[in-house]
Amino acid sequence: DHLKAASDLGVPLVGVGLFYRYGYMQQQLSTDGHQIAADKENRPPKMAVELVRNSDGSPLEVSVPMPGREVMLHAYRANVGRVALYLLDANLPQNREEDRDITRNLYGGDSETRIQQEIVLGRGGVRLLRAMDIRPAVYHMNEGHAAFLTLERTSLLVKGAGLPFEAAREYIAATTLFTTHTPVPAGHDRFGEDLVRRYFGDAEEWVGLPWESFFALGQASGGADDFNMTYLAMNFAGFVNGVSKMHGTASQKLLHAFWPGLLESEVPVESVTNGVHLATWTHQNVAELLRGDDGALRPADFRDAEKLTPKKLWGAHQSNKALMVQKVCEVLTDGCHARGDSPVALSGMLAGLDDQALYLGFARRFAPYKRAHLLFSDPDRLERILGNADLPVRIVVSGKAHPKDKLGQDIMQSIVQIARSPQFLGKVFFVEDYDMAVARALVQGVDVWVNTPTRWEEASGTSGMKAAANGVLNLSIADGWWPEAADGKNGWTIGGSQVYGSHELQDQADATALYRLLEEEIVPTYYADRDRNDVPTGWVSMMAHCLATVPAQFSTDRMVSDYLREAYQPLANNYHVQQAEKKAPARLRAREFLRVREGFEKIKITAATTVEMQDFKVGQHLDVQLELELGALQVEDLVVELVVTRGEGDEETTVVPMVHKSVSTGGAHTFQGDYRIELAGHYSHGMRVRVPSHGRHDAKVRGLVLWA
Repeated sequence: DHLKAASDLGVPLVGVGLFYRYGYMQQQLSTDGHQIAADKENRPPKMAVELVRNSDGSPLEVSVPMPGREVMLHAYRANVGRVALYLLDANLPQNREEDRDITRNLYGGDSETRIQQEIVLGRGGVRLLRAMDIRPAVYHMNEGHAAFLTLERTSLLVKGAGLPFEAAREYIAATTLFTTHTPVPAGHDRFGEDLVRRYFGDAEEWVGLPWESFFALGQASGGADDFNMTYLAMNFAGFVNGVSKMHGTASQKLLHAFWPGLLESEVPVESVTNGVHLATWTHQNVAELLRGDDGALRPADFRDAEKLTPKKLWGAHQSNKALMVQKVCEVLTDGCHARGDSPVALSGMLAGLDDQALYLGFARRFAPYKRAHLLFSDPDRLERILGNADLPVRIVVSGKAHPKDKLGQDIMQSIVQIARSPQFLGKVFFVEDYDMAVARALVQGVDVWVNTPTRWEEASGTSGMKAAANGVLNLSIADGWWPEAADGKNGWTIGGSQVYGSHELQDQADATALYRLLEEEIVPTYYADRDRNDVPTGWVSMMAHCLATVPAQFSTDRMVSDYLREAYQPLANNYHVQQAEKKAPARLRAREFLRVREGFEKIKITAATTVEMQDFKVGQHLDVQLELELGALQVEDLVVELVVTRGEGDEETTVVPMVHKSVSTGGAHTFQGDYRIELAGHYSHGMRVRVPSHGRHDAKVRGLVLWA
């Protein structure tokens, strides 16, 4: 979707990834609902890809170093509109059998396979672009998996252009951005020192750093046992972002250890909320209503959706629902026949596929934090909701659990068994082997899209955006992208902002809120206020409002435009300046930084004067003073600040620059600052000295903060 939007907008983008021969697993279900992972080979001759070749027609080859050998790589090109996506493949006869399997499976193998895949992606990706004479102005690392590209680029600058390491890092940071896609520690790749040393023990020769300094690139301040790929990426990025506003905040908390001298709310992580490619995910039935002609569907076409006649919008949706029901019927039938299931059970399932019923859809990875079980946590209450023959409600569930995620597989199996139980047969449906075709049918055809993650653990989510692009209403926890979209009239929010310390309490509270919304608002609204054409006018009004308020804002057109404005263009400008001046700005800034870093270690705070605030009144001034011995540094090398927070956390933070007032005969510099108390509340304050950053994210200065 990102590449499609870049093509639509004319952004000169190139994508690099891996060609997984067997992709992700193909899912099959056993008779007891257990997930069986099966391989299905991706054969390039049958796919919309072509082998990248040299000018003489021979396959282009690049290699990456592995311990004691070189691994050879080919690449396939997929044309995404006007944008090229290159996929690296290690499945070549000249490679050892185990090396051919590096690109065998997505999420396959162990930690060693993972680090090999990331070497192929990062180092191999840079080498591929150079072999094709593609010289990007900007590199965009999506997740830490790509972070080894920074080391390959460093090598080219240190060994090829003769830059010192710090100058190379300065140059790379000025032309690189990093997007993190997960708000939980387990989602960030870490490798043990023994494993990293096996693959990068010779790094000093080509990166220009001794081992201890090299390994520290993957660690937070104070060190740790493992090498964290997110930290490596952040050490070389000039722009870092999460993928929703909530995720940006969650990332500040998660990555605070990397920025120990800053308050949590100051950690320099921006947010660029995800989007979806509307022309891909909006069904033609809906697109034709919005577009009004035969042109391409664009975000602006959604803004007048509330002018659509209810009958036409409802008719388009009912047509999509019929197609969705047909797809579910086909998958259920094929699965039952493949397993040799009872035809009686299949008949009972299919009998419940009523395309006039209210359909709830839940389809995504079966990661435990996504809480697929929440909707089924009170079977008796759910049975009452689904069992009313006058107000029929159906639930369609789909998704795969990671082959190594036992808890996720158990959750999935329990739902499959619920769908096959006499209590819910024909009311709950599990659609196996979730893929793009199933996803498209569901987001276009259900009535309500259900999303129940543990709050603060969903980075963004995009399936709900795809549903909204078809007028499907979201029923979601206030997490990821949904708080930015919800206005109370375009869907429903489950529960509030309360976060309980216990998972059991949280699940219970959220499930109660979910059932209440279904019983008191969603089902009654769907079946009430039907006009003479049997159109639920209140419901369709919400659908139209959803179409008018959600898709345009949560499209990849908006997302890519944000990246273009916030990161791509500024970083590309840096690139052109560096190239025009033969990287002299990077060399100069690196020299200046080394001078300041050396001097910063010798700064001394000789006195700090402040006041107790217990008896302060609104309107009073907090006056503070700091005395410093600067050693070899100058006043302009540093920033001296008064930091004031209001409230128990540091969400309301005010940073006041302190003014240089005098220098004593002994060489002590005096800085003064003041802050007027405007509001009542609980205040904390402190003073600090730091090295200024050059941009929003300047990782090289992260340890250079001294608090009084």
